Amino acid sequence: MQNINEHITKNFNANISYIQANHKELFLKLSSLDSAIEQGHYKERYELVYENNNFDVLEKNTQNYLYNKKSSKYATQTAKSVDHELNDNLFLGFHQQKISDNDLKKYSAEPLLEHHMSGFAPIIHYTQKNHQENKTLKSIDKFIFFGTGLGLHIDTIHKKISSKVYFIIEDDLELFRLSLFTVNYQNIATKATIIFSIFEVNDEFLNSADLFLKTKYYYNHYLKFFQMLNHSDDKRKQFHIAITSQSHSLFFYNSLLTQYIKPLDYIFDNYKFLNDTLEFSDEILDNKPFLLVAAGPSLQKNIEWLKQNHNNYIVVALSATLSYLEKEKISPDIITHLDAFDGATVHFEKVNSFDFIKNSICVFSSRTPTKITSKFKKEQLFFFETGTNYKKDSLKASAPCIGSLTYQLMLTLKVKNLYLLGLDLSIDNATGKTHSDSHEYVKTLELKENAFENSLMTYKDSLFNVEGNLHENVLTTPHFKSSIDTINYSTQLRKQENQLIYNLSDGAKFKETIPTNIKDIKTTKQTNNIELNCLQQLCDKYSSSNLEIEDEKRLKSKLLHSEKLHETILTLQNTQLFAVDELLNNLEKFSSAITLIHDIKEHEINRVIDTYLRYILSYIFDFYNTQEQTDIDYKEINHLLTKHLLEMVDYYHNSIQTKLEEKRL
Repeated sequence: MQNINEHITKNFNANISYIQANHKELFLKLSSLDSAIEQGHYKERYELVYENNNFDVLEKNTQNYLYNKKSSKYATQTAKSVDHELNDNLFLGFHQQKISDNDLKKYSAEPLLEHHMSGFAPIIHYTQKNHQENKTLKSIDKFIFFGTGLGLHIDTIHKKISSKVYFIIEDDLELFRLSLFTVNYQNIATKATIIFSIFEVNDEFLNSADLFLKTKYYYNHYLKFFQMLNHSDDKRKQFHIAITSQSHSLFFYNSLLTQYIKPLDYIFDNYKFLNDTLEFSDEILDNKPFLLVAAGPSLQKNIEWLKQNHNNYIVVALSATLSYLEKEKISPDIITHLDAFDGATVHFEKVNSFDFIKNSICVFSSRTPTKITSKFKKEQLFFFETGTNYKKDSLKASAPCIGSLTYQLMLTLKVKNLYLLGLDLSIDNATGKTHSDSHEYVKTLELKENAFENSLMTYKDSLFNVEGNLHENVLTTPHFKSSIDTINYSTQLRKQENQLIYNLSDGAKFKETIPTNIKDIKTTKQTNNIELNCLQQLCDKYSSSNLEIEDEKRLKSKLLHSEKLHETILTLQNTQLFAVDELLNNLEKFSSAITLIHDIKEHEINRVIDTYLRYILSYIFDFYNTQEQTDIDYKEINHLLTKHLLEMVDYYHNSIQTKLEEKRL
């Protein structure tokens, strides 16, 4: 017994040293638990026992054993249950699609930026045409553990599959602490990357899940997992949502590239770009609350209240609400717009007369199509950058939808009192509608949680419960959930103590906002325009409409960077390959270089390429990760991939260069 005590103590100390050095937040949680136990603030619920060569966990209150004194047998059986088949305990990290010969001809004939499948179809078709049916995996390169227990099964499974990346999830901090005595995480970490999610709430878990998905993302095609029976399904469901909501599967490289080039038109045409020093806060504006009006179902429910009270607020309206507000004779003070897609123009085309917004201030993303901006006077338009980094001191924002982005902007602009109406981010609990009736893309969904019925979760139609604002729970979609998470993250990052946010909507609850029934609001009518004049003056003062010397230097730096990228990809294309491993190693190194922190922040083309690679590389790596696959022409895949990459880089380079040359003329 003494030898066992020495062994587990040594193991525990080694794990603590490893966690302290590599997982600081987890170390702080464990330290806090130890402190709480020592000071009598927390009473331990479990006891680690060792009998008949078996470790076990005794739950003190019930005197039940977690493993029924058969932990060694459990660990062995668990390892046997993990196989290389593609039948169960599996997440799909890719779009399931079949590219026919006719599809290939169609997409290959289109320009690379015309349709996202033009850059994907040739490679996907090649892998599908040459693969064999009923494949199994050569290796399981990433693996997920839902529940640690004592971690004995983690050790046996690792010895069997030797994955490169593990995601280890446990909700019970005390139980995980016991596993530090029995499994050597430090040894596993010498051969694999470990990402822990221990005792994490929703946002923490989503960040950990995102880190796992981004780490060696090219192995994400098929993600195998094991779940302990005593571990809740919640984390598995949340992870499913995280996979479905990955940005590269929602916003494709071709759209990003064209959107990232669009701001150059406005910069070189001397439109006004807001500075990041702008604040909507002074003696005048602090006395009048702001009302963010979005197109969720609760806007329509509360339209009579809005008609009677809109003059009491500085109304910040999303562009999707304009035709509805026009009909109800409500003129917004500020209009926000994000989408760069042609489909977004419909919200403006439905407006009968722009007279009702002739005095509104337009705070638009600099990727907004000209079809929209041409409808407004130039002096009304103020741009912020989204995903680009062209102007050094410009206001920048990023979010998956205009509602969450406008919320983020209001916090950034230091709005003191903010009210939210129509920002439901859930379906209506009575009708199942996703938006108010006036929204162009309103849907009616069945009032039933269905997101986890199978592995084919859809981004905009699958439903699951989240905490409600005025109701206990509401149904939402992965699409809305990504915006909820963005709002909560923006609050955590940007909200100041003196900012108050009142949520009037019937939808999802947001962190640090005050749930408010619209009937309980008492307001005094104010009808003067002094606040609007103040807003206009602030926007004029804190904006620039010239290409500054510093901005031109930045553009030239981007040109040099794209030229170096071109040479790197050309080298990749012309490298003599003699084995599959050479191709995969080259692609792994290239993908890592693309995501260097400085370059991904500074250079738009890196984000475009990163988005492209995150989608397509898992098809390539999976193609070679099959037991049946032999003698494949890896040179053809290398050629197809690098050909597309060169086209992207050259388009980006030529677009900037053309603008600079036109300026000189």
